[in-house]
This record gives sequence, C-alpha cells and structure tokens, in this order.
Amino acid sequence: MTQAPKPSPYKDKTINWTGLLFLTLSPIAAVVLTALHIYLDGFQWSIWGLAIVFYVLTVGSITGGYHRYFSHRTYEARPWLKWFWALFGAAAFQNSIWVWARDHRVHHRFVDTDQDPYSINKGFLWAHFGWMLINDPSTADLKPYGRDLEKDKIVMFQDKHYVSLAILMGFVLPAVLGYFCGSLLGGLAVAGFLRIVVVHHMTFFINSWCHYFGKQGYTDTNTARDSFLMAVATFGEGYHNFHHIFASDYRNGVRWYHWDPTKWMIQGFRLLGGAHSLRRTPWSEIMRMQLAMDEKRLKNRLNNQWQGQFQVQLDNLKGRVESAHARFEQLREEYRKLASSYATISLDKLKELKFQIRMAQIEFRAALKQWRAFNSFLLETAN
Repeated sequence: MTQAPKPSPYKDKTINWTGLLFLTLSPIAAVVLTALHIYLDGFQWSIWGLAIVFYVLTVGSITGGYHRYFSHRTYEARPWLKWFWALFGAAAFQNSIWVWARDHRVHHRFVDTDQDPYSINKGFLWAHFGWMLINDPSTADLKPYGRDLEKDKIVMFQDKHYVSLAILMGFVLPAVLGYFCGSLLGGLAVAGFLRIVVVHHMTFFINSWCHYFGKQGYTDTNTARDSFLMAVATFGEGYHNFHHIFASDYRNGVRWYHWDPTKWMIQGFRLLGGAHSLRRTPWSEIMRMQLAMDEKRLKNRLNNQWQGQFQVQLDNLKGRVESAHARFEQLREEYRKLASSYATISLDKLKELKFQIRMAQIEFRAALKQWRAFNSFLLETAN
C-alpha cells in the first residue's frame, strides 16, 4: 500500500513578509556589498578582524544572553550585563529578547509537536528558517511564556525600540568602526551584512542540524542531539541533547574540556561582578541519565532473553558506578567546606582528604570504564 505524502508545513498559512524579505535580501546584499568592497578597497585584514569581533559579540549575546539568561534563567545578571546582551543581541537581527525567548520556551515545552514553532518533524528546512517565513496559527500561544519578561524594563525597552537598536548596532556601528579601520563600506558589508547572515545560519542550525544529526547521550525522548561541529560554530550550543534535558544548567558542554565558550564567558562575567548564582545540574543526576541511556540502548539492541542473562551483572556494575561517583562528590564537597575555613584546619587534614578524593576518582573512573566495556562486549557479542 502506497503511503500518503506528508503534508507540507507551508500549506494554508500566510507569509511573514518581513521575515521573508530580510532573510532573502540580506544574503544578496552581503555578497554584492562584500564583492564591491574588495573590488574598490582590496582585501583588508582589519575589516575582517572587525567582523570577527562583531561575530563573537553578537553570537555571545544570543547564546549567553537571549538563550541561557533571558530564556532559561540559568544564572542571575546585573543590569549592566543585561544592557550588554540587549544591545549586541539586537545586532544579531533575530528579533527582540521578548519575542525570541517566548518562541524558545514554547519550543522546549512542546518540542517535536505541532505546537513547537520550529519542530524538526515538519522538515529540516522548516526547522532551519522556514518557520520564520510563515505565520503558523497551529503553534502554541506565546503570551503565557513571556509574562516574567514583561516586568523587566530593559527587555521591554529593547522590544519597543528594537528596529532602531538593531539598525544602530548591526549596521551603523560596524560601518563607523569600519571607517576607522580603513573602509566604511567594508564595515557595513563584512562586519554588518555578511556577519549577520553567518550568525543567522549558524544559530539556525541549532534548530535544524542539532535535531537531525548527532548523538543522544542523555535522552532520546526528543529529537535533540549533541554535535561538536555545531558547538564550535555557536560557542557551545551544539551540546543540544544535554541542554534539552538539563535546560536550567548554565553550561551546555558540561565537561571542562567541552568546547563551550559561552559557559566560560558567563564565568568571566561572574568574576567581573556581572553574573552570579550560576545554576548547575548535580553530577549524580547527569550520571543517572547517562547510565539509563546506556542501558536503554542495550535493551533496544538485545532481545529480552539475551539481556536477562546479564541483568544481574549490569545492575551490579551500574550500582558500583553510582556509589563510586556519590563517594567522589561527597569527598569533594567536604574538601570545599574545609578549605573555606582553612585557618582552623590543619594542612595534614586537607592533604589526607585530597588523597581520598584522588582514590575515589580512580575508583569511579575504573567502575565507569568497566561498565562501558561490559556494554560494548554485550553489543559486539550479540552482533
């Protein structure tokens, strides 16, 4: 029986002319103006350096400001930092904080359903930018998801004056700085239009690529995936599977070695006094979700009889990992408390506790390595 074709997400919906014209004309303007700049002024490293600076500032304002602060409140910010996010976030031309955050909260609340504004189930291109070209009445009502933002004077000021701020910060400022770097046209073309187009599509890939390609190390209850490639392009946003299950964590790349410049930027602003009360997911919860996903993959790959033969070993190994990790975290917390009262604690006591932490860490890593090795053995043997 022939399967009925999937209905188009664009059918019976009205066009968002503002979104369509800007997303269509801005790439054309970027190419034409950049080519004209190079023809008239030659290739100037200073202009491209300026564009990189604006890329960092605008992407960082979307990831650290629009996303991790205003949408998810993963930390608290001082007013001057909120103004920083608001001004350079406007220069990204991705709408105001108020609109952006409401869309994103609805995406998390209704991910992969018809009410999700950029559901990947409506197609890769729809999730990437198609949803911004069409007015879709089937998505959820945004009003309940921005009421807290309506109480923020900085957010509402930016929303009221968004167009003026976007033009000023996104076009006028790059052009003026470009003039001092050797070319007003170069600043407008490269640090303005071209930078905006690149920022657009790199961040749009989080909604498309990171719901289509990558790994699901923490949950498979939604389509979000981790992609190192997208993490590099978007300052850490590519660890999207982690983010969808632990959205209140200020980190997306949870390990110290994960490429997540946004978390480092937030930590930097904490040192400067702009950010505080950074929220972290307990490691015990992260570990629990990872182990659950490992076990779920085994169940999906192995038949019940085959898995049942090894269930006791699996349970024992998982218990060992969890208890070793709990011991490690307990000792680290005890060390932090003792170190904070260093004047009243002997150096020998701290050294002894540090040695215990090291031993607990070795035990945890050994248990985790054994768990993963046993998982790999079962999968290879079953194949």
